Amino acid sequence: MTTTVLTKLRGTARTAWQIVRGVVGENAYERYLDHHRRNHPGEEPLGEREFWRRHVDRQDATPGSRCC
Repeated sequence: MTTTVLTKLRGTARTAWQIVRGVVGENAYERYLDHHRRNHPGEEPLGEREFWRRHVDRQDATPGSRCC
């Protein structure tokens, strides 16, 4: 394979991985930080551990339509 094909393949794989992360919710903390920077400048965001604790607690309290 040529370098150009490998570069495109890597880019496609990277994009696919980001989509998978979004579907399973793995990038929730990154999205939270982006939101926080835009909407709450000057305020300290939650640490990652506290964010996930609250995220899981919120899901347990209001399960909505999830599979499990």
